[in-house]
Amino acid sequence: MKENRMSKKVFVLMGSPRKHGNCDRLSDEFLRGAKESGCRTEKIYLKEKKIKDCLGCCACQKNGGVCVQKDDMQEIFEKMKEADVIAFASPVYFYTWNALMKRALDRTIAVEASFINKAFYLISAGQAPGEQYMATMIDSFRKYIGCFRGEGNREGGYVFGYGTDKPGDVEGTEAMEAAYKMGLSVGNF
Repeated sequence: MKENRMSKKVFVLMGSPRKHGNCDRLSDEFLRGAKESGCRTEKIYLKEKKIKDCLGCCACQKNGGVCVQKDDMQEIFEKMKEADVIAFASPVYFYTWNALMKRALDRTIAVEASFINKAFYLISAGQAPGEQYMATMIDSFRKYIGCFRGEGNREGGYVFGYGTDKPGDVEGTEAMEAAYKMGLSVGNF
């Protein structure tokens, strides 16, 4: 393993309300690949955290990125800042992020200026049978990471588990292999 791979930190923000559901399984494959490429990995489940809605007060923009709300987002902010790679894992609900993920994404306005040299990935699953139904999700992901204007930030990629509804539907699909390969590639960015 190359030395630079050992230092990379991969962080998955899991927005699915289903532990061991399709998004969770895809993210596990992504993390398996990242570990095999020599990266350190971590995943946080949003459903296990207390996260308040963004107040839209923009106080964080005036006080160095410190949000006035004291909840579990402080921990998430730190993990995002420390990570070289950030993957957002969310099922597709009505063509876009689910509420758990959207709540956390809205709160990242507090730390958006501190994101530099990061690769962003999207891991998702849903009932829709193909990518054309995921266009809104892909567009939302790209526009969201486009808010991070820091030097060196980039889109790393995305993977979808199509036609998945019940937990486990993603097993044995091409999406599982794609997630694993995407994880293997994170050590090379």
